[in-house]
Amino acid sequence: MSSPKPNAPLGNAGRGQAFAEGRHFVSPFNFIPEVTAGYEIPTPLGLIDSTIRKVIYTIGVRPTEGELIEICGLLEELGVEEESLNVWWRGGEPDPQELAAALAIAKAKPKFKLNVFTDTLLGNGDTPMPLMKQTVDMFAEAGFKLLNPGLLQAPSDDARKRQADEMAAMNEYIKAAGMEWNATVANCARRDFDQFIALCNTAIDNGVRRFDLMDSTSALSPQAMTHYVKTFRSRLKGPTPLTMHTHDDFGMDTAGTIAAVLAGASPDVALNGVSYRSGFAAMEEVVVALDVLYGAETGIRLDKLQWASDELARIMRFPVPPLKPVVGSHQFLREGPHDIDKMLDGRAPGDFANMGGSYNPALIGAEFHWVYSQQGNGKVVASAAKSLGLTLTDKQIAEAVTILADTLAAHPAYPRWATPEQVFTIIKRVAA
Repeated sequence: MSSPKPNAPLGNAGRGQAFAEGRHFVSPFNFIPEVTAGYEIPTPLGLIDSTIRKVIYTIGVRPTEGELIEICGLLEELGVEEESLNVWWRGGEPDPQELAAALAIAKAKPKFKLNVFTDTLLGNGDTPMPLMKQTVDMFAEAGFKLLNPGLLQAPSDDARKRQADEMAAMNEYIKAAGMEWNATVANCARRDFDQFIALCNTAIDNGVRRFDLMDSTSALSPQAMTHYVKTFRSRLKGPTPLTMHTHDDFGMDTAGTIAAVLAGASPDVALNGVSYRSGFAAMEEVVVALDVLYGAETGIRLDKLQWASDELARIMRFPVPPLKPVVGSHQFLREGPHDIDKMLDGRAPGDFANMGGSYNPALIGAEFHWVYSQQGNGKVVASAAKSLGLTLTDKQIAEAVTILADTLAAHPAYPRWATPEQVFTIIKRVAA
């Protein structure tokens, strides 16, 4: 197989090709017909975001309403078109923090649609749902346009009949309020599939807008995810959009989410993968992989991902792990002398493939950066001095290397390195 010829520079041009000059360079095997023949990527992709509700659910984090509005601004800048919120009811009253967050966000009138899951709209056919009308009225008055009941498994045939009647009544009441409804199916992979499909088809009869499937406990492997989504779609009585929600219990949520996308489901994501347990499908990972490896348009501003990630970490006071894919601080951190030399004279972005990367960091609004660490030597010192307009003698280079070795020795634990600023200071001192 021949390598593709260089294409357009950084930007959207070259998406869907293995090599786009200055943008990305991946394997041409990603785009051969034998690989792509079975893809059913939704067009448009229909990505939905769950960052706000997942921020609220991150243990130890308690954002203020002002901070939530600030997060809304990040999501608007990224190009999010629909945001999912939760308002659970406990003891006959809505959760106060979730309700306050939802109402504050609605009052701020963000550019994206707001979709609110709440558990008082539809039951399992055995438990009365006296709060359905009250819930619809409350959210309609607040200006919401999308509600989202959970689809629960009915315990008997009689309960299924009552559930269908309650669903029809709910649909009519929601429509009369000028609203639409999606439906959530939690733990979708562990449900009785035939009963679940029958319930979803009843929802189609009653005007459901979309199904939000949740692999709540990461019960599906990526291969099973593809088969599951295709089977689900094939059993519906009419084409209906769907999304897939995954967690990272096995470190596979990005792979699982993309497997769902390839089978026809839209991704449900959260910036920085924030959530409880081991986290959620990370927006930055999913959209960059879909763009670079699959050629898919996600609707998200890739060039703002690093900025938004850093800002969310600041707002939450919840750091991004250094080794986090895409936006972690080590993603574009280098210590090799040859790499540092390229950075200091400006060659690094254009030579990203030889810097150990598949895409230019500018794609996500990031850049290569360096430290003096285990691989540091006189070549690094000479390159850094040259960038300052200085030429050191061999003796001065050796002296700087000795001082830097002492600097590293003073840091026996991570981060065991000298920053560029420290290196420059030492070089200036030695040169003087």
